[in-house]
Amino acid sequence: MKRFFNIFAILALAFGFVACEGNETPENKEYNVELTTDKTTIMADGSDAATFTVKVDGKATTDDVMIICLNDNSVLEGNTFTTTTGGEYRFKASYKGFTSAEVKITATATEAPVPTVELTADKGEIVADNADTVTFTVKVDGEDKSSEAKITIINYNSELESNTFTTDVAGEFVFVAKWDGVKSNEVKVVATAVEAPVQKTLKIQSDVNRIKADGLEKATFTVLYGEDDVTADAEIYCTNHEGVTVDGNTFSSTTVGSYSFRARYDGQTTGTAVSIDVYDPELVGKYEIGDIYEVNGVKGIIFAIKSDNKGDTYCYLFSMDEEDLQWSTKYEFCNCASQRGDYNTNDPFDYFGMNIDDYPAFKWCKAHGEGWFLPSSTELHWMWEMLTNGERDFKASSVAKYNEFIVDNGGEPFCETYYWSSNETSDDLVEVVAFMNDSVVCLDPKKDNVYTARAAYRFKVE
Repeated sequence: MKRFFNIFAILALAFGFVACEGNETPENKEYNVELTTDKTTIMADGSDAATFTVKVDGKATTDDVMIICLNDNSVLEGNTFTTTTGGEYRFKASYKGFTSAEVKITATATEAPVPTVELTADKGEIVADNADTVTFTVKVDGEDKSSEAKITIINYNSELESNTFTTDVAGEFVFVAKWDGVKSNEVKVVATAVEAPVQKTLKIQSDVNRIKADGLEKATFTVLYGEDDVTADAEIYCTNHEGVTVDGNTFSSTTVGSYSFRARYDGQTTGTAVSIDVYDPELVGKYEIGDIYEVNGVKGIIFAIKSDNKGDTYCYLFSMDEEDLQWSTKYEFCNCASQRGDYNTNDPFDYFGMNIDDYPAFKWCKAHGEGWFLPSSTELHWMWEMLTNGERDFKASSVAKYNEFIVDNGGEPFCETYYWSSNETSDDLVEVVAFMNDSVVCLDPKKDNVYTARAAYRFKVE
């Protein structure tokens, strides 16, 4: 479209001129403004132009005249209009505060020829060692566009950052290139497996994850490097409370709160922290992790009791049931960034105008009643810790024990699968937590995938 001026600045000047000329113009003077064009249909090719004529009281003029495009309230520079965008455009002329009738111009989009896009690879088989590389070539109508075209792995729904590909995953990969919306032929590459050396991982464990704030009850840590116990040589430290120390491999405290611990050994740091909740001794027997809580229509199992930095203590429940659902049916950012799922589950719909019907997992959780929400990834980690008794392994004996307890009380057992969190990472991606293995894997799957949701509830301990 031809360049436009800022209409608000120009209108301000125009009204200023009208005011300044008040002494020369008869009071209540009215003007008849007429806008015409030599054509009402043009091609949207940036060249074909419509030329406007403005008449004031029957006389053609360009003085003090503005031609305004009503589509975006911008002012035309000169008296001709061109565009490269098809559609209907509406115009009016303005002269000293008086406007003409509306004139419409239709811009007809031009049809571009469909290019031929060809994708080739320099090899059809590589070793899955993250070193062996396949290089792709993309030609558009015979011209090399390899560095500009988008190349996608169809069966993994992921896009390459360049025109080369390596992997450490064995299997068949199917590629397609896209240029200006036009897809190429498909190319298959087979990655063969290699034997990977066994790598030791460093992890920290605790014999308990809750202790009384009496300075006497202790949590005892164990640090493992692979299968080797390296506790005596490892450094254990608190990550979220300054000045908190570990006596050897034990921890006790008289201050209520939630404490996270990691370990260092041989240049490595544990990837996952151990959380120890220090609770008020007066809560003993009143609220216990693993107990069913049922009051005022709310029924669930306590999976965490946490104290904040204000000294307030909260109980967290998970629902007796779960459901396989999409996180959402559309890709849009919902401001779900808080580590408290109740914020994420309510704020987008209360304050940002999202339609709850587009978010099946959220809707299902909220349908449990007032206060229920889709847990955050942090809250899911607490749930995973409780379910496995800190072992973070679905094969832990506590998992079968809790699942049996849940079923005996009319609920549905946890499954070895991915659970939706309420935390998103982009317009189309969100975190899930794997209730599968020690690493507590957080992934970033597409929001319209189907994974498992289990609702959570939070209440303040009085």
